Amino acid sequence: MATPSYVVTDVDINRVSESFVQSNLDKFAISTLPKALCLDKETGRSNTTSYDLAALSNALMEGTNLRDWSPGIDPPSAGTLAESAVEFTVRIRSTLDLPRPLRRGQTFEHRFADLERNIVPIQLSKVYQAHDADIAAAMVNTNLFSRQNFTIGTSGNGLNTPEDYPDQNPIKDIEDNLVLLRPYTNFAGLELRCYMSGKVASVLATHPAYTGGGAGSAVASGMPRAEFINRFSSLHGCKTHVFDNLINSAALGQSATIVETFNQANSSAVLFFGLFDTRAGAFDLRSESTSDAPDGCLVWACSQDPNVAEYLDQRKMVQSFWGRAGYTIYSPRGTGAGIASDLGFFMRPVTDGTNGGIFAS
Repeated sequence: MATPSYVVTDVDINRVSESFVQSNLDKFAISTLPKALCLDKETGRSNTTSYDLAALSNALMEGTNLRDWSPGIDPPSAGTLAESAVEFTVRIRSTLDLPRPLRRGQTFEHRFADLERNIVPIQLSKVYQAHDADIAAAMVNTNLFSRQNFTIGTSGNGLNTPEDYPDQNPIKDIEDNLVLLRPYTNFAGLELRCYMSGKVASVLATHPAYTGGGAGSAVASGMPRAEFINRFSSLHGCKTHVFDNLINSAALGQSATIVETFNQANSSAVLFFGLFDTRAGAFDLRSESTSDAPDGCLVWACSQDPNVAEYLDQRKMVQSFWGRAGYTIYSPRGTGAGIASDLGFFMRPVTDGTNGGIFAS
């Protein structure tokens, strides 16, 4: 009798998945976002979650807030706290399945190696890439955040055009908008951050506004990535994240089109600034009795962490694997009504007429 093949179990999948996440999660932008735990139709009754978000003005002093008081006088009358309802809906999403034939005689070592080298890295990477693609899309969404312009040069091109360098001042253009966000860092837990694509970082790292020099100058016309990030962060007073992640932007069944997740086209290149809620490692919205209320410009709502599911079909003699997650990327305050309202903004990716952008086209 032939030796039966080994079937991969949930224990094997979880063990390999945990190892992959520990080694690779920091390569994905989703690892940096505030996380709100929630329920979906598989783990609860609905994909929709709502909570009340306190107004930022609740923590600000008003002229009548402080009253004179001494023993024997009744406490002051009760005040009111303004709040607004926040609602989001997660989606349970999955990759296509990856079938593996149950070849007779395959040992545990064969199956586990395939799981470790191919199945889990492929399927989990796709799921995390989907998260990052949604983040990138949100960061250049004018329905959520304000789009700001760079000073345009004489030839009307972008920051990547050397002949326009003398007329450009990207530092001032960014700072003119950051000064509206920076005071909000005084609220507990709000951290000012910048997210950009690797391509945008390359443009800024060679711009004389940041290098201090250029062609024909004694100062370098470019700087290493790490040095640029440190200088950019110090100059603008924010934590800076640069991502070079790749994604296949082609539709299902078409030839692969491999592009940067945060720069799928110059028209969607990411240079985003926002305030992120860092008060908790993970906010828990799975109970009606919770007092958690995630704030800031963007939050990762998660009903199911990225995982690999399996199905054994003995009739077809295959074991199939697919990546799955329940999530959405939402903005608690995103309104497109202005920087002070939505707690974030992004710089125009491509020059449009008199509105300067990062790229000329």
